[in-house]
Order: sequence, then C-alpha cells, then structure tokens
Amino acid sequence: IKGDQLKTRYQKFINHVLGFLQQGVSPEKLALGLAFGITLGIIPLLGATTLLCALVALVFRLNMPFVQFVHYVVSPLQLILFIPFLHKGSEYFSSQRVHYSFDEITHMISTDLVEAVSKLFYINLCGVLLWLIISPLLFGFSYFLGLYLIRKIAHKFNKK
Repeated sequence: IKGDQLKTRYQKFINHVLGFLQQGVSPEKLALGLAFGITLGIIPLLGATTLLCALVALVFRLNMPFVQFVHYVVSPLQLILFIPFLHKGSEYFSSQRVHYSFDEITHMISTDLVEAVSKLFYINLCGVLLWLIISPLLFGFSYFLGLYLIRKIAHKFNKK
C-alpha cells in the first residue's frame, strides 16, 4: 500500500468512527466492536467471520455495521495469517504437519470440496485452537488501544 492509499484508508476509518459517534454510539461500544471485529476477523475459518461478527454484535448489542466494517478492513490479514495459523497450530497440537500452500488449498477446495474438507478439518481445528490461545491478548490490546484512539477522535470532534 502506498502512502496516499494508506492516508485515504485512515481518513475513511476516521470518518466512519466520527459518523458512529455522531449517531450516539459510545466510545466504549465502538472499542468493543473494534476489538471483536479485529479478533474475529482473523480467525482461520474462511467464510465464517461475517456470521460470527453478526452474532457477537447481536449478543453484545454492538453497532453491527461498525463490527462488520472492521472485520472487512482486517479480512486481508485473515488470508495472510491463514497458512501460518495452520502451520503453527499443527506444529503445536498435532503430529500431522501442514505442507500445503494457500494456492494448493484453494485448488483442493475448487476441485473436490469434500476431499479438501476431510484433509484439512483436523489441521484447521489446530489453527483455530492456536487462534483461541492468542485471541484474548489480541482482543485486550485491540480494545484498550481502540478505546484510547476513539476517545481522542471523540475529543477532537467535540472541540470543533
């Protein structure tokens, strides 16, 4: 990502946060939505994150568009971290080792979904277990950093 693109994305994020603050969403609820969106957005379960984010938003009465927006923003990280989660998860929790690349996995899924699921189910479970271990730390860090930043944004907005 080039500097101009990053600046544009940052400005879009700030505009979204300001929009939600103007709608009356508290900084605490936004930070909670941010933390859930980030944490659930990288879970190594391809295709499940939208539903998981929607369920969490409903259960915790969070602003669903914001949670989904954050999840959407971090979705490239899910793809980047998918194979490392499988590799490390199987390394820590299984004697079975992952030797597949992302391209090989997508090819397996596109040619024979049932066989791909049978080959990858246990390995993916190991990746999810690793995610479960690191997710509380990621959630806490995301929440407190997000709360700090959102409060700063809210403070600047209230000054204007």
